[in-house]
Amino acid sequence: MREIFDLLEQKEQKILGLLCLLLVVALLFYSFIASGEKKTYLRTVDSLSSKQKEYQKIDSSKTEKRLEWLKWSEARRDIDTLKKEYFYKEKEDINQLRQNLEGIFNETKIHASDIKYDYEEFKREQIKKVNLTFNITGSYFSLKKFIHSVEKLPKFLVVEKIDFVEIDTQSGRLKLRIILAGYYES
Repeated sequence: MREIFDLLEQKEQKILGLLCLLLVVALLFYSFIASGEKKTYLRTVDSLSSKQKEYQKIDSSKTEKRLEWLKWSEARRDIDTLKKEYFYKEKEDINQLRQNLEGIFNETKIHASDIKYDYEEFKREQIKKVNLTFNITGSYFSLKKFIHSVEKLPKFLVVEKIDFVEIDTQSGRLKLRIILAGYYES
């Protein structure tokens, strides 16, 4: 290799040496630039990876929130349906409740004595509650039929409490104090 270099003239050797020096400087320059670019590339890839993980977390959180929102909106529709179909309307006031109760008494052929009405209001839930307290007397089967009639009523009229006041063992007659609760919108 040295012999080939000796065949060149002095001027050509200087030019070739200068070109080699220029090539080495260019290679050093490009390797310096490339190492910086490589570091920038690796930082960008790491940043992209962390952003993708962050995006996946946000996306899964968004999906969870959407599902939760759907559940709450479904619950809201259920509440609206309950209020619309099962609650008594305040405009109907207590009259519809009384008519339903009279219908149950007529259907079961039970007579109630001294019906007492107590009212409560739940402002936060925007509903009102009326407790109906009365005594009834009858056989076990007629009382069972009465309770069944109350529970199958499409409106919210529920048996809150049953107290056995008197039990006649010879005739099989029972005297009960019943508290029914009816709910209506306010």
